[in-house]
Amino acid sequence: MKLFYKTCAAAVLLTVLAVMFAPGVDDFVEQTFQRYLGRAAS
Repeated sequence: MKLFYKTCAAAVLLTVLAVMFAPGVDDFVEQTFQRYLGRAAS
């Protein structure tokens, strides 16, 4: 279970760093979250 939490933390950290330093990644991340949230809402 600890591996799961470490993997989640690493994924969040990598996403934050990518959004901060790579142009265009924030749009991709936003579209991805909207897709998943749209599926969960319906």
